[in-house]
Amino acid sequence: MAVISSLIPARFLTLLAHLVIVVTIFWSRVSASLLSRRLSYWLIVALSVTLGMFVIELAGFLSGVSMFNNTQSLL
Repeated sequence: MAVISSLIPARFLTLLAHLVIVVTIFWSRVSASLLSRRLSYWLIVALSVTLGMFVIELAGFLSGVSMFNNTQSLL
């Protein structure tokens, strides 16, 4: 049971690290967008989709839908 109780904080920290990385890329996209306008457009779209999916994943985690489901919490 100790392994299961340590996986939930590790999963939460992984989610927060993912959020920090995406926000950092969003802030630093100005220097990358000087290379190409088309690349900048697709980068904004990809990061927006990533943030949207992250919100869904975090909502599922914090609501407990996936936190206490054995098949999802142990992956």
